[in-house]
Amino acid sequence: MGSPEGNWFPWLKRELEFAGHCVLTPLFPTPEGQSLAAWLDVADKALHGIDLADTVLIGHSAGAILALRLAEKTEEPYRAIFIVCPFIRDLGAEPYDSLNASFVRPAFDWARIKKNAGDVFCFAGGDDPYVPLALAREVAGHLCVPLTVVEKGGHLNAESGYREFPLLWEKIRQTVKA
Repeated sequence: MGSPEGNWFPWLKRELEFAGHCVLTPLFPTPEGQSLAAWLDVADKALHGIDLADTVLIGHSAGAILALRLAEKTEEPYRAIFIVCPFIRDLGAEPYDSLNASFVRPAFDWARIKKNAGDVFCFAGGDDPYVPLALAREVAGHLCVPLTVVEKGGHLNAESGYREFPLLWEKIRQTVKA
């Protein structure tokens, strides 16, 4: 139930643009009209004509699932994917499980995701009230990547004090040599 104007997203967009990168922050329908199909449609339009080999996807929470699904369906691999507070199953909480049902089912094709995701970096809050740490660990395990746990980071969102996310920005800079 986020937007491009929430959390650390505007801050990171400014940092990336200042470093000379083109940044797209599409507005996905949520909560009304939220479905994987609707989000894929928005993402496909935003990414149309872009060289995916030079593209980095950054997704938070349900956006992290979207990034995985985009890697799963692409024919051209991405440069890198950064996922924050990812999960791949129901959270055991409404209205989130209903909103995210189409994102987490069917099962993920991990071999295809790993083939097309490029470098993958995974972050989670150690005390996330929405996405239990075990679920983020599960995603990192499927991807065979380390999980960076931010102790007392909550959901790594504005509610948890994250209007900036320097740790993520530093990892992006190291990866894309920004």
